[in-house]
Amino acid sequence: MNTTTIRFWGGFAATVAFLACSQFGRTASYEWNFNAGNLATTLGNGAMTYADAESGTLTSFGNTGGGVPNINGEVAAYMHVPAFANLGNGYHLKLDDTAPNGGGGYVNQYTIIFDIFSPGSINWMPFFNTASDNGNDADFYLADDGSLGIGPLGYSSAGVIAADTWYRIAFAADLGAGTVSYYVNGTSVHDRTGSSLLDGRFALYSNQDVEPSFLLFNEGDTSGQYTHELYVSSVAFVDRMLSPAELLALGGPNAEGILPVPEPSTITLGLLGLLALAGVGLRRVLARE
Repeated sequence: MNTTTIRFWGGFAATVAFLACSQFGRTASYEWNFNAGNLATTLGNGAMTYADAESGTLTSFGNTGGGVPNINGEVAAYMHVPAFANLGNGYHLKLDDTAPNGGGGYVNQYTIIFDIFSPGSINWMPFFNTASDNGNDADFYLADDGSLGIGPLGYSSAGVIAADTWYRIAFAADLGAGTVSYYVNGTSVHDRTGSSLLDGRFALYSNQDVEPSFLLFNEGDTSGQYTHELYVSSVAFVDRMLSPAELLALGGPNAEGILPVPEPSTITLGLLGLLALAGVGLRRVLARE
């Protein structure tokens, strides 16, 4: 291969590397919607697993209709979560494409979204615990008055969540900036602003840690019963704080899931175009040799 060929491929490789970094060095997204009747990942390079064997025997899967109402008139798959009684119960999430962010050593910028249905009377229910070993209280709750929150971040108004109703609930955080917001069906119901929370209680383990990123639907307070039966249609995670406009666009619960199906971006299409041009360019170069 002559000098012209080497220059061509060197320039092409640099261009592709730049575009690839621009595209894939952005945020990672994950989703679980239980269509397969198990914990299989629907979107992203992550995994949901049972925290212990008992969790697997207590968990069940099904479709709405009958005892569990459809979502906006459409049938949806769900995971039925019992009121866990043992500290080892729950579900671990591992986010294999999520590195430390937000200026710290852990995941400090993220959004977690749940499509959930709480049957019967409203009572305490934990959404997630950043201590994946469940060694302390959870970090975001549905409270017994229908509010959402946790003491150090504050609570929404009472009654934002009612029993026997599907909701889309989001927890969006930029811990370095000291900002955390809760959303119900795309509308903000509480905003926390103040001093930095970088790498503190609400930060998550990253792909550089051996621990799971966090634990779902259990908590470590043994002073009372703070878990509740739950139906979950989808869980999604994005490793940045989504904006109010983005969460408003995602709206309320949807039988098809939470995050939009990825479409080819302009950069992706550009990469494909460059690959096609590369073939033409190489043929021309070789033809001159």
